[in-house]
Amino acid sequence: MPIVTISRESGSLGTQIARSLAEALALPLLDKQSLERRLAEHGVTGTSLEKYDERRPAFWEIFSSDKNRYLHFLKTVIFAFVRDGSGVLLGRGAQVLLADLPGVLHARIVAPAAVRRRRLQEAYKCDERQAEQIRRHTDTDRSGFHRFFFNVNWDDLELYDLVLNTASVSQETAVEVLRGALEGGLATEGQEEFRRLVADRCLQQEVETRILYVEKVPVKFLEATARDGAVTLNGTVNTRAAVERCETIAAAVPGVRSVDNQLYYSTDLYGYMPHA
Repeated sequence: MPIVTISRESGSLGTQIARSLAEALALPLLDKQSLERRLAEHGVTGTSLEKYDERRPAFWEIFSSDKNRYLHFLKTVIFAFVRDGSGVLLGRGAQVLLADLPGVLHARIVAPAAVRRRRLQEAYKCDERQAEQIRRHTDTDRSGFHRFFFNVNWDDLELYDLVLNTASVSQETAVEVLRGALEGGLATEGQEEFRRLVADRCLQQEVETRILYVEKVPVKFLEATARDGAVTLNGTVNTRAAVERCETIAAAVPGVRSVDNQLYYSTDLYGYMPHA
């Protein structure tokens, strides 16, 4: 069950390392291109990707339903990708979304600014000033993406199991280090627990999808949690009928054994009343 998330600074060779590792171990790779294809299957395309994919959105996007849709289906794609129990995930906050799953290796690829600037100059055929602008802009966007969607510090070393500096470690050596960690058993424990937790995550995403994006029930702050088919619904609706409708929708999702309906209804935005 080799699963590794790779976070990378701009110009650190992290993207190349992720691709080489996936190729060396014959693992599927979830990178920008494959992620966009999967998101497109859920109707997330164009403007949403331009605004949110590893970018720091504008302040007013905090209140955007489009932001919520993007995050929902980003989670859906990532959980579905790891459901089979193997793969390499490049960026997109995977180290946060999979942080509490056993047996997942989280790696970060870094290098000094001067080294990364030189690599970006070569890659983009630009001068040093332009390369520095690219480096700063990309890193700022990735940092802002993590803060905006997950409220974490992208540079927090506690998010990672391994940090590799490609100023002193070659791309080939980095791949071998990661390969050795995976094959050596660092990320192979707790497989049964992993499968259960991922199945729960996929089920709760499916319940939320059915309620919000298929049946289009207006629920504020909807959160479905699942454990072995037992689903709990939390959130706020504006009618008792919507409370009952959400429960009916959730109960009909394949894999759901029971529904604990903790939805609240409110006749205004501030006065919350329990539905029971």
